[in-house]
Amino acid sequence: MIQFKIFVCLFLISSGICFAQESEVLYTQGEIYFQEGRFADAYFNYTKYIEYNPDSAKGYISRGNAAIFLKKIKDAMSDFETAIKLDPLNYRAYSGIGTVYTFMQDSDKALKNYNKALELNPKDVISMNSIAIIYYADSNITNALKLLDKAVQTDPENVDTYRNRGSMRLFTGDTTGALDDLNKAVSLGPNRVDIYNTRGAIYREMGKYDDAIADFNKAIELDQFSAEAYCRLGITYLNKGEYDAAILNMEKGIKIDPSLKDSVKKYIDEAKEKKHQ
Repeated sequence: MIQFKIFVCLFLISSGICFAQESEVLYTQGEIYFQEGRFADAYFNYTKYIEYNPDSAKGYISRGNAAIFLKKIKDAMSDFETAIKLDPLNYRAYSGIGTVYTFMQDSDKALKNYNKALELNPKDVISMNSIAIIYYADSNITNALKLLDKAVQTDPENVDTYRNRGSMRLFTGDTTGALDDLNKAVSLGPNRVDIYNTRGAIYREMGKYDDAIADFNKAIELDQFSAEAYCRLGITYLNKGEYDAAILNMEKGIKIDPSLKDSVKKYIDEAKEKKHQ
């Protein structure tokens, strides 16, 4: 009987270890899916992880982040709130809630939660970036850029900081500084579609159309369904005077994402008009 009890204990312990290992594999694979932009697969893996670890704040935070990209905003809020109940000092949960409020267009509540995240972790560059974007949207460009400068000093390897600061520098007319930032972003994130789309836009503004075309084609190589890349590529061909290529690529972009039609229509009309002149 004693030997049987010992066997049962050993079995339970070893089973617990196996379950823990399996759950971590699920979580790690979820992180890989998330980085690849496979948010539905990531969401599924995080859900399975939570089933094994219902008291783990990180599972809810990660699933909440995936939910945002899947536009499950209420589910994301619920996950972040659960994470805070489990771990009241987890800054990532507050940052996540800030992002939810950003999607809900409530900048005051978003700022409140991002600032709470920074209070808990002054080195949280994600919240710094998010606050900077809110500042920029409110035309508070000076403070937005100051905060991004601080983010660069805090974490010189964060790709999004360079992308965001580069975008803001572009729209303030600092094309040289914008290009410097995006070159750095490309070196840190060579497989990021959004980075090539952003740098391509900078090249286009500088009149470097061939460089812009190369970047948009790289974005399409990385993601053949990047509607943004096709539309930006088409506009660049329009600027270059190659109207057939302009129309072809913009129409491809609209086919992938019909919501872009209104913003791109004037460029297609211009290309068609100039083609027949």
